[in-house]
Amino acid sequence: MERQVLIPIEKESNLNANANLGLVYGLRQSLTIVIGYTPVAITFGILATQFGLTIWEAGLMSFFVYAGASQFIAIEMIHQGATPLMIGVTTLIINIRHLLMSLSIVPFFPERTLPWSLGLAQGLTDETFVLNTKVLKEVGSEENRRRVMQGINLGAFSCWVIFTILGGLIGNWLPVEFSGFQFALLALFIILTTSSLSKKNYLTYLIAAILAIALKLLIPGKIYLILSVVLAAGIGAWWRRRKLPSLEL
Repeated sequence: MERQVLIPIEKESNLNANANLGLVYGLRQSLTIVIGYTPVAITFGILATQFGLTIWEAGLMSFFVYAGASQFIAIEMIHQGATPLMIGVTTLIINIRHLLMSLSIVPFFPERTLPWSLGLAQGLTDETFVLNTKVLKEVGSEENRRRVMQGINLGAFSCWVIFTILGGLIGNWLPVEFSGFQFALLALFIILTTSSLSKKNYLTYLIAAILAIALKLLIPGKIYLILSVVLAAGIGAWWRRRKLPSLEL
């Protein structure tokens, strides 16, 4: 006799609704990031034009580089006369953490193709990574997960490029002087990260924070960030696997 599993009507309707999530849903979810990106992108556009870039050079940097903090560092290095090689190496070191983010996203797309992988990777930032890992867990099929992630990434990416150009226009028209706006990116990332905390992963986050503080005192540069995340993830995975046999009994 077959065993039947009864699913509550409310839960079943939620599963059906999640199965139909797509691009528009992802765009709506991206509004959280758009709110935080808008002032930072405008700030970057203003600073870029003040440091000697044209409006379109600033816009193209946001379109092709799309790296937030690295762009602020890059325009400062351009202003100081750094070589393209030095700027490229610096940007690579700062963004090496994206390798770990990409590896964390891969399990959501077991049947991924190269074109889709390249497209989704272009839109992966600290903020979209945190939001995607939270939202994609609620989406059933891989096809819909691709569309949802595309919506989230597209919303954030479009905002960054458009408001960079707007900031460039403002920088050309008005003599704006300010500082401290780069903190908006950090604040947005903190908000998105804390919203993804749960009883299952809070210990991993705590270990990562402690290791980051300890390693920063011992290791120069930014490599301590990567090491703390890798070690914390490994410890967290080991701890959860250690607890699984007792949970299954």
